Amino acid sequence: MNRWKWFIVEGTVLIALGIFAIARPGIAAEAIVSLIGWLLLFVGGIALFGGITSQAGPRKPASLGGGLVALIFGMIFLLLPAPALATITIILAIFFLLTGFTEISASMALRSLGGNSNHWGMAFFSGVLGIMLGVIMLTSWPTSFEIIGLLLGINFLLSGSYLFSLGWFFRHAPAH
Repeated sequence: MNRWKWFIVEGTVLIALGIFAIARPGIAAEAIVSLIGWLLLFVGGIALFGGITSQAGPRKPASLGGGLVALIFGMIFLLLPAPALATITIILAIFFLLTGFTEISASMALRSLGGNSNHWGMAFFSGVLGIMLGVIMLTSWPTSFEIIGLLLGINFLLSGSYLFSLGWFFRHAPAH
């Protein structure tokens, strides 16, 4: 299969997953927590195996301790997805608030330097949106965890659209 076809296939799959995540953000958010849980179990198992089979040395305690912590958190994510998702939501809300304030202050610095209005205006707008999203997540917590699934869906939809259009472009581009 030509390379452009893979762009279209990947784009189509991401668009379908994005539509599903937007339609069912709670399921998408729980899928994220499950994926992280399984990844932590996998990484923890490998780290524990490495720590057990390695010779005595400075890496052995770190491998054993890190592997054990990863296994514990992986089990927590898989067995208690709602509390894990609620915690992740708070962390993301704080992240959005902090980056929003940072972007607004950066936009003011750009504006005072006489920068192009598009540059500081987009930074200001992005900062305001980040603060609004952070406030919405915190004020509607703990039920706001579905926002994570919604954001994932929007990201998949935009990325899929881009990949699909890239494949379409390469399909019709002249050969070099």
